[in-house]
Amino acid sequence: MGNKWNKYFEIEKHENLAAMVLATVDKYGKKVALRWFDEEDESKIQELTYNELKNLMHMMYGGLASLGLRKSDMIALCCETRAEWVYIDLGIQSLGGVNVAIYPSLKPKEILYILTDSGAKAIFVDTQENLEKVLAIEDQAENLSYIIVIDEFDESLDKENIISLDQLLNEGVQYNRTHMNQFIESIYRIEEDDLASLIYTSGTTGIPKGVMLTHKNFLSDAYLAVSVTATLRKAEKPWEMDMLSLLPYAHSFGRCVNEYCGLYIGAAIDIVSELNPEKIRRALEEFKPTIIVGIPYLFQKMYNIVQDTVDSLPSAAQNIFGKAEALGREWAKYKTKGEKGPLGLRIKFGILGNLVRLVLNKKMGGRLKLMISGSAAIAEELMIFFNMFKFNLIEGYGLTETSPVTHMLRTAHNSNNHPEINKEVDEFTQLGSIGPTIDIEDNPYEPVEQKLTPEGELLIRGPMVMKGYWNKPKLTAAALDEEGWLHTGDLAEIDENGYVRIKGRAKVVVKLQTGKMISPAAVENLIVPASKKVAQIILVGDDTRKYLTCIVVPYQKPFKEWADQNNFPYESWKDIITHGPVLEMIKKEVIAMLDEVSDYMTPKKFLISCKDFRAEEDYLTPTYKFKRSKIMEDLKAWIDKLYANNEDILIIEERITDFYDQSLIIG
Repeated sequence: MGNKWNKYFEIEKHENLAAMVLATVDKYGKKVALRWFDEEDESKIQELTYNELKNLMHMMYGGLASLGLRKSDMIALCCETRAEWVYIDLGIQSLGGVNVAIYPSLKPKEILYILTDSGAKAIFVDTQENLEKVLAIEDQAENLSYIIVIDEFDESLDKENIISLDQLLNEGVQYNRTHMNQFIESIYRIEEDDLASLIYTSGTTGIPKGVMLTHKNFLSDAYLAVSVTATLRKAEKPWEMDMLSLLPYAHSFGRCVNEYCGLYIGAAIDIVSELNPEKIRRALEEFKPTIIVGIPYLFQKMYNIVQDTVDSLPSAAQNIFGKAEALGREWAKYKTKGEKGPLGLRIKFGILGNLVRLVLNKKMGGRLKLMISGSAAIAEELMIFFNMFKFNLIEGYGLTETSPVTHMLRTAHNSNNHPEINKEVDEFTQLGSIGPTIDIEDNPYEPVEQKLTPEGELLIRGPMVMKGYWNKPKLTAAALDEEGWLHTGDLAEIDENGYVRIKGRAKVVVKLQTGKMISPAAVENLIVPASKKVAQIILVGDDTRKYLTCIVVPYQKPFKEWADQNNFPYESWKDIITHGPVLEMIKKEVIAMLDEVSDYMTPKKFLISCKDFRAEEDYLTPTYKFKRSKIMEDLKAWIDKLYANNEDILIIEERITDFYDQSLIIG
């Protein structure tokens, strides 16, 4: 049992996702599979065992089959991350259907596009609100025959094609009684190259594209991802893992790494659907996770929770934390260069760092062993902070088109992926890298390969690479060449050990009139979340401008505290933010945070937005990335005015607000 990396780790290759789940149920049927906070009474925790999950999966299969749905049919799922998502998805997979994932935050016209493009025959919706979105456009979705509603809904809607989830499950029980062996027979007719899901890209740069992902795509990615994770935690029993799940399952990262990886190894998956600080704090305390997979926003909020915890401590304890953090950052400067650092520094930080880690670990549930960040670049500030206190935060990389993970900054093995067991690479010397590919020794699938084009674009080939874009052969041909290499659109560097550093998106690189090229996200990550004064920052520039400017959303708290301490009279946030010295402080903060970058990468003028940019305004994708083109378009007049003005700071008048809760700001 096990392998040379982890004596407890053993997984098998499977033909399809449903078969993988059945194998896990055979091993761990009585173990908890899913846990979540009760919707009506959040002080209670609900759970499903693997046996119970299989029963619901079986019922869901029967319910779908009773509607006349069959293998290869498109079935849409518009739902927040919740337990129902998992067994609905598994029911679709058991049928051999295709899960057409839809973010519940999408607008009716966006939902219509996906339903029409995919030809979905049925759609699951979670709430009355999302039901109404679908009802508004159902007449235009020609193939749509059924709407299944998960929560309670307005029963005065007398329409035969609207079915409750409970009703569908009951129909499934009846169907299965008269079709005894069909469930298992259906599963074993599904082949690894059959389509499992369509996941539509967010459409920040154009019309959404349906990414075709097969059972093999997801299973190979899950197999390799959990295999690499096992090498990082050699003494861990994978089936005893508790995975905190805070990602949308409509996104490939949440689906594969939380749902499918968790089910593959028999972990308990702890589901939290809302990414707000209080929910995160409670989930850490109640579920006591051993592993957290998230996006940079999540780890920024965890960092904020730590800072809030420290601020609430007595002054003596705050001083200890401050000294430990300062020593840790000094120690990290040596570590990033591959040096040990002075013995005295190591001893002092070792003592204070371990003391702080004990306090923080308790706040995070006391069992946390590993954190993995993906979906977007994470600030090096966060990587250093969590790793210096031994929380093992590592960065992964991938695309929806790669199911999604292709790289992981693992530190125990070098990047040729078939290493000697004692060959080690220090994580601190590789911060900023996404690591090598997730290929492993004895990989039962095709190897995961990488190379660069002459222009520096990263290309990837492997078993997790998509079939193509649904109904878009020209776009497929542009992304996938004849040899199976996927053009990622990311500019990168690969070192002699195979470690990759992403330099920026080929299509999201600012080119100035001077010819200088800048990756906005790379510069922005140097400021947020490290700054306690800047909540959001967006670099602005193009080939008609000689220099960069930026849009800044300031935090209110530090400037309100400054006003109180300096007896500055104010009645509203506007009184503070329009005060010259406050604007100057914001400007100096940004410039100070960028003191080590080239001058052309530092913004010369500043546009202040008191209101943060949110998904509700269509300024963020469902995975919390800025829709830069939308922001630039809406603020074009202000940007033009800033460049033309002699002033170096302007305030966007229509975005002036009063004091408001900024805990949910996404940087």
